[in-house]
Amino acid sequence: MIILAIDPGITGALAFLDVTRLTRVAVFDMPILDGDVNPHALRDNIKTFMPEAAVIEHVAPHPKEGVRSVWRFASAFTTACVVVRLERIPLTLVSPARWKKHLGLKGGPEGKEQARRHAIDCFPFSAQHFNLKKHHGRAEAALLALYLHTINMRNHVHQTEPPVSADHS
Repeated sequence: MIILAIDPGITGALAFLDVTRLTRVAVFDMPILDGDVNPHALRDNIKTFMPEAAVIEHVAPHPKEGVRSVWRFASAFTTACVVVRLERIPLTLVSPARWKKHLGLKGGPEGKEQARRHAIDCFPFSAQHFNLKKHHGRAEAALLALYLHTINMRNHVHQTEPPVSADHS
């Protein structure tokens, strides 16, 4: 099974995680054309890997951000969601706080560097893709994919466990 994860935004990234090879992840910077996410290139990237599940970080705007910044981010987020849904890939939206807490990461600028270090540790055969500080979007996309995998595994275990009997005799 291949999981697609998207850290949305103009400086965001995509990650494709094959759950049978967890030490390796394919990552790509968000495809941009004329300052916006290129939906055609995004779709082409997705079709290349044929993922069976997707997760996109669902970020709320910050109060001090300008209208233009919020608009551009919302446009990038919406484009990513629409392309994934048009490809009929089951989609999970998750807040940064939820997935980062699950993986033991901090939020904010400090968390971005921490995510980059964590991605290098988790994906040693793909570490070269997280070498620079500006690669935090790639790292977050890769870790989002890992988050969805761990959640799916936990849910699968809970669904396959035999029911616990209330009878203690």
